[in-house]
Amino acid sequence: MIKKAVLCTKLTPIAFALMTAYSVNAAEVLDTVVVTSGSVETAISDVAATMWVVDQDQIEREINTGADLKVALGRLIPGYDFGGESRTNYGQNMRGRSALVMIDGVSLNSTRGISRQLDSISPLNIARVEVLSGATSIYGAGASGGIINIITKKATSEETTTELAIGASTGMNGSDNFTKNIGVAVSGGNEKLSGRLSVSYESTGASYDANGDMILPDVTQTDLQFNDTIDIMANGEYQPDDKQLLSVTAQYYKSQQDTEYTPYLGVYLANAVGSSDITISDELDLEEQPSTERLMLNAQYSNKEVLDHSLLAQVYFRSEEMQFFPFPSVDPYNSNGYGYLYGASVQKTEAMGAKVLLSKQMDDIEINYGIDSEIETFTADWLVYDIASALASGGVIFNQTDTVERYPDVDTQKIGAFTQANWEATDNLKVSGGLRYQYIKHGIGDYIGISQQLIYGDSADTIEGGTTQYSEFLANIGAIYTINKGQQLWANLSQGFEIPDPAKYYGNGTYSDSSLVSSINIEDNELEGVKTNSLEFGWRLNKPKYDVQVAAYYSLSDKTTSYDSTTYAIVVNDDEKRIYGIEGQTTYRFNNEWYAGLQAHLIKSETKSNGSWSDLEAETASPSNASVRAGYDNFDYGAELQLQTLADYHEENDETINGYSLVHFSSYYTLPLGKVSFGIQNLLNEDYYTLWSQRAQILYAGYNENLFSYKGAGRTYTVSYNAEF
Repeated sequence: MIKKAVLCTKLTPIAFALMTAYSVNAAEVLDTVVVTSGSVETAISDVAATMWVVDQDQIEREINTGADLKVALGRLIPGYDFGGESRTNYGQNMRGRSALVMIDGVSLNSTRGISRQLDSISPLNIARVEVLSGATSIYGAGASGGIINIITKKATSEETTTELAIGASTGMNGSDNFTKNIGVAVSGGNEKLSGRLSVSYESTGASYDANGDMILPDVTQTDLQFNDTIDIMANGEYQPDDKQLLSVTAQYYKSQQDTEYTPYLGVYLANAVGSSDITISDELDLEEQPSTERLMLNAQYSNKEVLDHSLLAQVYFRSEEMQFFPFPSVDPYNSNGYGYLYGASVQKTEAMGAKVLLSKQMDDIEINYGIDSEIETFTADWLVYDIASALASGGVIFNQTDTVERYPDVDTQKIGAFTQANWEATDNLKVSGGLRYQYIKHGIGDYIGISQQLIYGDSADTIEGGTTQYSEFLANIGAIYTINKGQQLWANLSQGFEIPDPAKYYGNGTYSDSSLVSSINIEDNELEGVKTNSLEFGWRLNKPKYDVQVAAYYSLSDKTTSYDSTTYAIVVNDDEKRIYGIEGQTTYRFNNEWYAGLQAHLIKSETKSNGSWSDLEAETASPSNASVRAGYDNFDYGAELQLQTLADYHEENDETINGYSLVHFSSYYTLPLGKVSFGIQNLLNEDYYTLWSQRAQILYAGYNENLFSYKGAGRTYTVSYNAEF
């Protein structure tokens, strides 16, 4: 149900019915224009790559089954992994690799790889989501798997318009198993000046599994049980004439947990190791609870006539703070006499950047070129809790006693210069290609190990910081061939580049008392970047009754990254990594109302060691998945049934991801004003562990795996009302 190309855009049944009933030109309906493919407006049919567009109605339909944004996108984007139901989107890969997530072209990815990019915006503020699959050189570092660009709503009419969204969800497991949300937006203006202001609020309760048991709270990446979220967004647009447009957007987002529940780990963590069952305590005493807080400012200016070019300029600022839950760790230096430390990290990032792009049309060739830059600062504290009360209470009572540095400070400077050319070689053949130069500089601060900070303070030896620099040329070339009015072939080769998390790489050291014995530092162990070459072949077909888009891809990286099982630090080795697969989607329309659809992603992930290929570790590999939909939709009401299936994943070390299958139902009925929707998530009440839960059990293998047994929500009912007036 995703919009695709001029030739194969996936229409909602409503859109298809409208097209048929009113005889709208099919090319006009299907000619979806996107900016994510190259930062300038481009019809998807001119993009020699796999491009998906998820519209507001599609996201709303998934949200109205009880899903959150990352779960909704996992159902709607063929190459994107299924989303978990916690706060994190860690391990939710695109084509088996990390994705760059943006809001209106502003990156939410940071140098420190914190996976909360989709804990970022209310669905009320989303107009559509543009998705570019595969590694790309267009946006520089961090997009080896693809790009997810969330496009926010703007004022669409000169008349004053009010949007209202109200919803509630429950699994019928008691009064605390209740989630409610409300959002209001007002927009309007005139032909030159318009704006939109929105406020949305959501309060979640407890989550229960298929057996009617409360889902274990997540003390690693944290979850969204008993959580309050507020999203305030304002946008203004000024258009003095038909050639210029200035758009300014401001957003404040905060997602804050306030819970009394936590896993009970037993006195002196007796249950944290071994295989004991983990129970849930309702006596949590913790003042600072997990949260995500973000402020973002974004200004864009476009002018169609600047020195015989079209100009696009953008400046932005992003500030965010992310709080985690206290977690126990072994203290090899026994700094407090207990052999354990208990702390929670607070990680802060500030980024500001600018981009200038010029575009010029010369006969059959369009040339785009420009420059972008960003400055980012990262700091992290570790809130230290009284170890005696934390251990005696089984990880329930936390009294903060100190604050130390969690990671070395990281200051990052990025600058890139790029050019992209699009050539209409013939009426049927279009060729595109580009080159990007990317420069990245990291300033790593001096650092002292946590135990040494607590015992010796500043008198302990420091792990020396310093600066490290990277410069890479990244290229892309592609071609798209139109076989006939309803069919296209395309191919592309593109390079991606990323730098593994420097905060989790540097600053690891071994001490003898206060003296540093060995360490990971810039002088002796400079962190290497990872370059990925990605090849893709695709086919699009659009017919009145059905459409298909399918792409085969192969991507090869020159290095493989993993995590140290003891310190959880990043490990980079020279083993190549390859990921290849097929992703696709098709919809068949039986008539103007009835339809069925299928999407699938078949993937293979391997790493090369000692000259031979073996399966990638299960904690990072993406399993294959598929979804089937069938529904009825007309102008007044509609219903859809969806089956999503995650395949098993087995690798040579016997680590396994167990797949599962879920059924969801959604429906709506149009009222004289607005519409009411009803949905059921996990209709068959399947009992399963989320993908993140299974990854966590592998990542934290030194602990009792039951501590990370995060089940998916059982059958959940959602009712909502949406109106615009």
